[in-house]
Amino acid sequence: MKKVVSSVLALILLATALGGFGTAVAETAPQKVVFWYNNSGDEALVYEEAIKAYNASQTAYQVEGLSVTDAQKLIVAMSSNEAPDVIKISNQDVVQYQANGLLENLQTSIDAEAFDMSIYSDKSIEANTLEGAVYALPLSAYTIQMFYNKDLLAAAGYTEPPKTVEEMYDMAVKATVIGADGNIDVLGFPLFPYASARQELIYAFGGRWWGEDSVPAPQNDGILASLTMNVQYRNLYGIDKVNAFIASANTNRYTEQDMFFAGKQLFRLDGSWLPTMMQNFGSTVNYGITLIPGTNANPDLRGTSRYETDSIAVPVMAANKAGAWDFTKWLCGMEGAKIIDVGTGNLPALKALYDDADVLAKPGFAEFIDALKLEKGIQYPKMADFSEYTSMINAALDEVYAGTKAPADALAELADLSSSLQ
Repeated sequence: MKKVVSSVLALILLATALGGFGTAVAETAPQKVVFWYNNSGDEALVYEEAIKAYNASQTAYQVEGLSVTDAQKLIVAMSSNEAPDVIKISNQDVVQYQANGLLENLQTSIDAEAFDMSIYSDKSIEANTLEGAVYALPLSAYTIQMFYNKDLLAAAGYTEPPKTVEEMYDMAVKATVIGADGNIDVLGFPLFPYASARQELIYAFGGRWWGEDSVPAPQNDGILASLTMNVQYRNLYGIDKVNAFIASANTNRYTEQDMFFAGKQLFRLDGSWLPTMMQNFGSTVNYGITLIPGTNANPDLRGTSRYETDSIAVPVMAANKAGAWDFTKWLCGMEGAKIIDVGTGNLPALKALYDDADVLAKPGFAEFIDALKLEKGIQYPKMADFSEYTSMINAALDEVYAGTKAPADALAELADLSSSLQ
């Protein structure tokens, strides 16, 4: 009898040892898998819907979900034996957490079972890969493109949106409206949101804040050219006037009084969520969506934008790694990803969903997916000090936007300040 028991135990141990996190072993009671996601409200309900669908799809595991929006709570738990088995984070979190050794390397399991990573876009895989190894599977995608007010564009004498930033600047000047009080009533150039001016307006010129090795490199011609055009527009209408408009725009962002929703912006660099927001707030603006312009010298840069993902990872301290891997594959697969992307209104990382009718039914998604297909997304640098570097960039830009420092001088000082970051 003892020999029989020993043989069975040996077979179970062998099955567990084979490949990555192992193969699920059928048990009388399903094994618990704890999943923490950082969504709340209606979005949390979508994740619970996905969990319910997964639990109904198999009998080996039972996922228990929990909404945890406190990042510090997650970090503390991941560093202890109280870690959840699966977490939903951003791809930039993947970089930061793995810098501290908090995440399981998924590459072992991917290789062991020849899991097909080609189902995801190239950029989504790149976003979750560190030193040649995948540490999370992509669930949803985020990118930015250009919205434009068709009526304001027509009033300025144009029938088509710009394909280059030089065209965009000319259109912006003609469309800018100064009110009777001397303040800007309609902003032509897309200086707001600030994050888009810091990123997409820089990328359009071929500028990057870091080199290929993820080391800060703020002194490059693309950044300087972008900031020069930015300052040129501000000086044309008055720095104080432009900043006053942007301050008001920032206060009312994503509300009923949002400047673009109210017809006060010609161009807006923003995300795929904007059409649904406009619909929900009852905006009647006649808008279009187009690729972010390139330049006369580099028209191939058209459509270049930041690219981020929502990602599903397994903490290194997870108690049930086999169950975690099984759920991660399902959630980032066709059924799970569709529930999440359609339910939360996020773009897909899974290429098969690019042509899904329910996904394309979302306002604006067809145009954004066309942009995703170009694979021109810009990844954030994979540096541990990225948050600190971003703060330094913003401080430098504040000086440029206020007119207290010339772009070249601000970039030189930023290069010195950031030289020790890693």
